[in-house]
Amino acid sequence: MKHPFQRASQRASQRASHPPALALTLAFALALALALALALTSACGDMTDSASFSDVGNWQDADTSSPQDSGSTSETGPTAETSAPDTTPPPPPPEAEVDFDLRTPEAGDTFLYIPSAALDALVVVDARTLAVHLVEVGVTPTLVRALPGDAGAVVLNEGSSDLSIVRPNPAQGGAPPAVPFSVETLDVTPGANRLVLAPDGSTAFAFFATTSQGATYGSLQDVTAVRLTPQPEAFNLAVGFRPEAVLFADSDRLALIVCEDGLSGLRLADLTGDTFLPPVPTSPNAFEAPLDREITPTPAGRFALVRSLNHQAVMWVDLQSGALTQLPLPDYPSDLDLTADGTTAVIPLRTAQQVALVTVPDAFTWTAPAPDPNVPLGEQPVPVNPFVRYATSGAPFGSTVITSDERHALLYTTSPGVMAVGMLDIVSGQAVIQPTVKELEAVIASPDGKMAALLHRRASGSGDLGQRNAYSLLDLATGYAKLVVTAQPVTGVTFTRDGSELFVLLPDPLGAAHEVQRVKTRSFAVIAYIVPDRPVFVGAMPTLDKVAIGLDNPTGWITFIDTKTDALLQLNSFELNSFIE
Repeated sequence: MKHPFQRASQRASQRASHPPALALTLAFALALALALALALTSACGDMTDSASFSDVGNWQDADTSSPQDSGSTSETGPTAETSAPDTTPPPPPPEAEVDFDLRTPEAGDTFLYIPSAALDALVVVDARTLAVHLVEVGVTPTLVRALPGDAGAVVLNEGSSDLSIVRPNPAQGGAPPAVPFSVETLDVTPGANRLVLAPDGSTAFAFFATTSQGATYGSLQDVTAVRLTPQPEAFNLAVGFRPEAVLFADSDRLALIVCEDGLSGLRLADLTGDTFLPPVPTSPNAFEAPLDREITPTPAGRFALVRSLNHQAVMWVDLQSGALTQLPLPDYPSDLDLTADGTTAVIPLRTAQQVALVTVPDAFTWTAPAPDPNVPLGEQPVPVNPFVRYATSGAPFGSTVITSDERHALLYTTSPGVMAVGMLDIVSGQAVIQPTVKELEAVIASPDGKMAALLHRRASGSGDLGQRNAYSLLDLATGYAKLVVTAQPVTGVTFTRDGSELFVLLPDPLGAAHEVQRVKTRSFAVIAYIVPDRPVFVGAMPTLDKVAIGLDNPTGWITFIDTKTDALLQLNSFELNSFIE
């Protein structure tokens, strides 16, 4: 049989060789080099891993002035002027987010788990040996999550409204076990179509979300929490209205269930029986429906930051007392990111073309000084919150992604008409910007923080690029961007654990020319593989230096790429040639 992965092309972008010296005086050349080095150091910090012949980058200063101080006058609410109905402008449209399909296989350390709704089974592939096991689970398994440390997987069976816990059995006297995997199945709330696993693998949550796919309608206020160790047990949690997500804090010991009317919290150590969890409100107005709301808990989980397009403010919620503090902003916050240490919130203000850098928690506990009784009321200075800075972004950026070094934030927008990307130094508050040749739909930063993949909107750009699919590879140190034009739209991307490679799925909607692209992120070389069926999944196997790619084939088709040796390991027809265990 012909191998399904055929190498179509390999394209590498080469850095230009050093040009001949120009007729510059020595003094001028040294001054120019020093100025460029200082500019790049200010904009990019210590991101100096570049193979360029010079220090000249593509980034341009977003603003030559320093970040402005906050003009807010109170930490408890907006002023009468900014909150008056006749002066407050309507909120802008929300930023769009690219959500890749959750109903795909899941890669563990060495096992690949694939739910098979047709066979009511979980396909388990050992990436080391290509051994395949079909493990019988419930009816119509749709979602799977791998447990940490190759401890197995949990599978949501939507057809039977239950959850199967699949674990590998240990070897017996050095010999493989007679039954490779054990299965334990517990009932969950009917109609559940979302599955969330705690990062430590201790607890799984299943619930019905109206924003997710699903064949049946379920409860709007019930969540099933399944304690996986030491003995699996399921508990029903009555929560707020319309649960939509589960967040974790306090080293994964605290679960926060995001609901339309607030946050329902549970310490996992307290999960001993069915209970109800009244939500903590996240808005000062209990009657308003949240508009593009985003909730980010602090690392310890005592507080949460909340932004929405309902208010020109960011909220600070005490999850123990329920107290809510508003920090007014000059514009509607369109995104919210918090550094890993919980000390700085990065909040783009799209219409104002600014980014608010909020020091947490000081910005919310600061109190404006009392008026000076010796100064007339109209001459009193406007109190300024010293823990809020405003950086000029240089464009109407509404989305941000903090890089892995926790020092920089990438800036972009999904709004039509804007073709630019920016980067903000969180410490200095200085932003740099550069144009792109097409509008953006998403920005995905690499795990090592050295580059990013920019996914472009097809219907954008000028001339021959106006109706073409494309993505770009952006080097964060220099701002150099390489445009990769593709025949098909991008439906999935994944980086290897070290960030050295990027894999891009490019299925053909007409079924004629499916493709997977492999990018060497250090050189921006692109290797294209033609595949016979629609690629639906790509996942990195972190302990094996392998990447698994799944194709939409009725008999099953998986290819493993060894990122060290470039070997292609093919596994096909695994469902028909295997048996139920």
